[in-house]
Formats: sequence, C-alpha cells, structure tokens
Amino acid sequence: MTPRTFVRAMVVYVILLALACVAGRAAARLHEPTQPTFVASKWNAGKLVARTVTTTADGSPLDETQGTLVFEHVIGESWLPSFSESATSLSLVPAHDGVRVELAGKSVYVTPDDLLARQAYDHGIALDELGLTLGVDVQVIVALAAERLGRPPMEVKARATFRRIRTERIIPGQLPEPPLDERNFDDATAARWVLAAGRYLARGVSRDGRFRYLVNAPTNQTLGGYDWPRHAGATYFLAQAADFAQKRGERDAAGLATAALRAAGLLRTGALQRCGTHKCIGDGDPLEIGSAALSTIAFAQIASSGLDPSYAPLARELAELILSLQRPDGEFMHQVRRDGTPIDVQLPYFSGEAALALARANALLGDARYLEGAKKSVAYLTGPAWHFFGNRYYFAEEHWTCQAAGELWERAPNPPALDFCLRWQAFNRSVQLHEGDCLLDCNGALGVGPLVTPRFTPVASRCEAGIATLDAAVRAHADAAEISRLRTQTRRSLALLARQQFHGQLEYLMTDPDAVRGGMPGSEVDWQLRIDYAQHAGSAMLRWLGLPHATKE
Repeated sequence: MTPRTFVRAMVVYVILLALACVAGRAAARLHEPTQPTFVASKWNAGKLVARTVTTTADGSPLDETQGTLVFEHVIGESWLPSFSESATSLSLVPAHDGVRVELAGKSVYVTPDDLLARQAYDHGIALDELGLTLGVDVQVIVALAAERLGRPPMEVKARATFRRIRTERIIPGQLPEPPLDERNFDDATAARWVLAAGRYLARGVSRDGRFRYLVNAPTNQTLGGYDWPRHAGATYFLAQAADFAQKRGERDAAGLATAALRAAGLLRTGALQRCGTHKCIGDGDPLEIGSAALSTIAFAQIASSGLDPSYAPLARELAELILSLQRPDGEFMHQVRRDGTPIDVQLPYFSGEAALALARANALLGDARYLEGAKKSVAYLTGPAWHFFGNRYYFAEEHWTCQAAGELWERAPNPPALDFCLRWQAFNRSVQLHEGDCLLDCNGALGVGPLVTPRFTPVASRCEAGIATLDAAVRAHADAAEISRLRTQTRRSLALLARQQFHGQLEYLMTDPDAVRGGMPGSEVDWQLRIDYAQHAGSAMLRWLGLPHATKE
C-alpha cells in the first residue's frame, strides 16, 4: 500500500466513523412522546397488583385497588438496539430507563420500578475477571413483557419491537426529602445511621450467632454464602454500635449487645481452631490471617468497651498468631496450615487488617511487641511495598493500611505513611463524582466509567481510612488546604451513604420493608444487603462521630 492510498483509506475511515457516531447519537436521542404518558401502578408488599396507562397524574382508575399508587411519567423515548442482547443490556440507564414493548398492535411497559423490584439492573453481563456485573438482565424484560402481552417469551424476543423509555417517578401525597449533602450532614444524621444499621444487623443474628449474611431486600430472602472475615467485621461494628447505644442510653442497647456477643460467641466456639501452637479462625486448611485479624479487632472492641472482658485473652491468642506470621521486612504470610506451617502468600486487604489488629491488641493489652509489629507492617505497606515506577499514580485498596497508620499516630507517628495516605485520598478525590456527573445519586460516589453503577462499599471503606487520615493529619499539623479538601471529600461521601441507607424510600417495592430498614445496599440499584456493606459504612460513621468537633468543621 502506497502512502497516498493509506492516507485516503484513513480519511474514509474517519469520515465513516464520524457518520456512524452522528447516526448513533441521533438514533439514541430521547424524544418527547407525542402525548403525555403516565404508567400508573399499584404496588402492595412488593407486588404489582394493578396497572394502567393514563394521560395525567391527577387521578387513576386504580384508586379502589389496595396498595401504593405510583405514576411513572414517560418523559422520553428512543430506539433500543436489538441486534445484540449485550447492546440492549448496556443501553438502559439504571433506575431511570425502562422499555416499551410492542407486538401485534399491543404495547406494554416494563418500567424502572419493575426492574428494581426484580433486581434486573446490573445483572445483565458478568465480567468475572474484574468482579463486575453491569447492564440490565434482558431476560427479565422479555419475561415481563411476554406475561403482559399474553405471548410466549420466544415470540416476544423474536418479533416484538423494543423501545427505550426514560421516566420520572411521582408518588401522590409524598413530599420530596430535603436535600442532604456535605453542607448539612451532621452528627445527628451519623448517629441515626449507626443505630439503624446496628439494629438491622442485630435482627439478623440467629441464636447460634450466625448473621443473615446476604439478603435480597425486595423479597427479604436470605441468599447463600458465608465468610468468616466479614462475620468478624460485622461483629466488630455491632459491638461498636452496642457500646454507642449504651453511652447514649438507647432502650435497645442491651439487645444490640446480646446480638454482638452471640456473633462473637460463634467465632469463639464454632470458628476457633488450633493451628500448630497457635489459635486460628476458620474451618478449612490452610487458614487465613484475615479471619484472625478481624476477629482480633472484634474481640478487642468487645473487651475494651466492657461488653465482655473475657474476650481479652482471646485477642491476645490471635495477636500472637499474627505476630508469628510476620516476616522480618514487616510483611505478613497470609496463610497457615492446621499443623502450624506458614504459607508465604499475600492476599488483598489482609496485611492492613493484620496491622490494625496488632495496633488494637497493643491498645488493649499494652504489649510492646504488638506495637512494634504494627509499626513494621505500616512502614512496609506504605514504603517498600509500593517502590515501583508508578507508585505516585496508582493505588490499590489501602483502607485497612491507612486506618492502621491513623491508629498508630499518637503512639508511633510515621510521617511517610501519613504522606502516603494523604496521596491515596487525593487519588480517591480525583475520581470522586459530583452532583450532575450522572443520572444516579453520584454526589460523593467514586466513578469507574459510564457503564458501571457507582458502588457504595468502596466509598464507605475509603471513608473509614479517610477519617483516620484526617485525624492524623490534623494532629500532625499538615497542610491546611489539604486537610480542608479531605474534610469536604469525606463529608460528601458520608452524606451519600446516609442518603442511600434504607430508611423508608421506595418501600412499596419491598415485601417486608421493616425487615430491611437500616440495611446498606451495594449500589443505588443493587439491593442485595451484605453484612460488610453495613459494617464499613457504620464504622466510618462512628469514626466521624469520634473526631473532635474542630477536626470535623
């Protein structure tokens, strides 16, 4: 190919690409319906019991039907690609877009409320390598449309016309909630959050101490799976919430304490194992340091708050295991066999958890060896572990590391570690979203691209670390402008978590809203409630409440 031919080919390619972009944008642009369209629905205990389409939201033929009346005003409609199920799946904005399906002259609507109730958003395409799911579950759309059209799903999928719709929700008689953001987020809001989350977790602790690990909020169904590190982390927060409630004189403080001790009792009886000359937490072989580290943190919290001082010796036994797994350079070996043989592998989060566990064990027990181990770990994790060419631009999840660095500041200040954590928070700030950045509730969330719904757990865990970093930065008299930026960043994220906790919003889509009240969803459209979602956000709220007033303002 001659240079002239290559240049011509590139010009043609650019022209065709530009035309394709213009055509695609034109096809996908939302157009206002030719007449006002309101999808009126009656919902009762999470079930759609009646539906009609009207031209106003002033009244409805459904008024005599029992349930909550909701109007979804169709404000736009556009083409929806049908040449690929993946393209269809990725073409709908979660919580805002639904589908109008037409077949044989009959139209039906699959609205955002339909898709939220069935948890169809963010369950269309799984990227297992990245741990992500995104897009809408097209099969749910087809099944709902087929049921309402009275036709087989295969016929609907093959012959029906699918159009994207954009809606706005109107609930008659319901006033909009006052806006909550970094300007009016306050200690009273954080306190309500902590107590509600504690009560949610406590309701889910069984007599044998096991949590309702994963709950589908719309149906209140307990889903499968269990995890000892997350059990220990949830026990830690529940013990914190019980202590907080006792100090405030809350009437249900004793119930929270009972639930925390049941959960801790399962760690002490059902999960405590011997691994050589030490004690471990888990039920496999090999066992992992993360379970022992978070159990140490939980036991230290229970003992130090006075819920049950008998957990102090257990915290010591697990701290001894953690110390035995530390390498001379400060890093930890993350696995140990039942016979006590350590395995020098590293897994996400565990080193930071172990450092914080040793710091908490030192605070409880006063053993200088634990302080030294925590210092060595933080020095390694914020130093040699990140000595590579991109270390000022790329960061992993360091929320446990920076909690440990903040925890140690008064006992063993480490300025390079504080600098590392401030740079990490600056990185988080660079990807923090603002109001208007997306159609969802983005203010304070972390953005990872236009196709991925912002998740709340990274927000919560980085808030935990950010508050610990803020506290240390104030004590260290760090740069005032940097402190101010970190404070605002943290308040924005905490306000987001406060807005998104289940506190009565959209409860008509839930079978038993009282059962899931206080839970923390995975995202604005992922209403699965896992115990660590509440733990990270709740512990962040408590860290915020524990700051001196001047630090918060």
